[in-house]
Amino acid sequence: MSTKLKPKLPTPSYAPDPSVTQRRLEDLQRMFGMYTYPFSMSPNPDYLYVAGVTARSLAKTTFAIDQRQGLSVIIGDYGTGKTMLARYLYNSYTAGDVREPSMVAYIPDPPHPGTRELLRRIIQELGGKTSKRTNDGLMEDLRVMVLDIFSGGQNCIVMIDEAQTLVRRQLDLIRELFNFNAGGLVPIQVVLIGKEDLRLSLHNAPDLNDRVAARSTLEPFTPAETAELINFRLNRAGCKLPLFMPDALDLLYDLSKGYPRKAIKLAGAALWYIVELGWIVSRPARWTRPACGTRSNRWRLWTSRDGCRPSPPILSTCDRPSFPHKEGGKRTERTPLLSFLGQGDGG
Repeated sequence: MSTKLKPKLPTPSYAPDPSVTQRRLEDLQRMFGMYTYPFSMSPNPDYLYVAGVTARSLAKTTFAIDQRQGLSVIIGDYGTGKTMLARYLYNSYTAGDVREPSMVAYIPDPPHPGTRELLRRIIQELGGKTSKRTNDGLMEDLRVMVLDIFSGGQNCIVMIDEAQTLVRRQLDLIRELFNFNAGGLVPIQVVLIGKEDLRLSLHNAPDLNDRVAARSTLEPFTPAETAELINFRLNRAGCKLPLFMPDALDLLYDLSKGYPRKAIKLAGAALWYIVELGWIVSRPARWTRPACGTRSNRWRLWTSRDGCRPSPPILSTCDRPSFPHKEGGKRTERTPLLSFLGQGDGG
């Protein structure tokens, strides 16, 4: 007995409408003179705000690389700008216009947990090829490549992001890289970038920890630095207006606790509300806390055009928010364009 096959239904597409995105970008250009979106979550080095702990980390790391000191370590909590700083360093040394020309191997996700995979990855990122299958053969090929780069007058740099995932034998392999001899100088520079777990990993590998020449820790921004970060991104995108009032910037710091990524997310959500509602500036805000029996650790951020009468919220940390509007004299319900769901703990 044969069964009749049913025709396969087309899979629905959930791709965003490009016309909507283009229209929003045109609104930014028309209202504020922006030629690009200033609060993108992608780590764009052009929007790196160099100040405070970021400036100190950048200065210490570049000094250690330029002076061929060997090993540099950058540690920071999630959302403090580690990946953006890494990409900024990568662009600085590969462009060759500011720093000396260098060959840079940037590994954003180190292989786990093998050593041969890590060696092959470094060789490939440096533009080389190898057919060796053993650790000794791969290490010899890498040594020859590094010395050739050094003899050609270039600096050889290996940057490893998410370095907290490296296991002990991979850290021992990195220590062996500094045994390459080039007339008393260190021909290869290594930059390890990771979360706080990297500090413990280095503590458990004292022979490598002792070789750290520059050690930096990225910390959350201060209130002034958070405000300067937002204004810097706006200016970078072409906006010359004071889009966020001082009280709104203070409240944004209270929500983000100075973590750059979270501050950017909040400012981006606020910007889209300003565009959607046709406002010119983000004015001071006030807090309201949910009533007893609800989630006491969730807060709402309300804004007002005149500072007194509550208007639709620019940001909300409530689940599935819906706020009343009056349209044509009839009370309706309208869901905000963007909402930020989180605990507001700065994580």
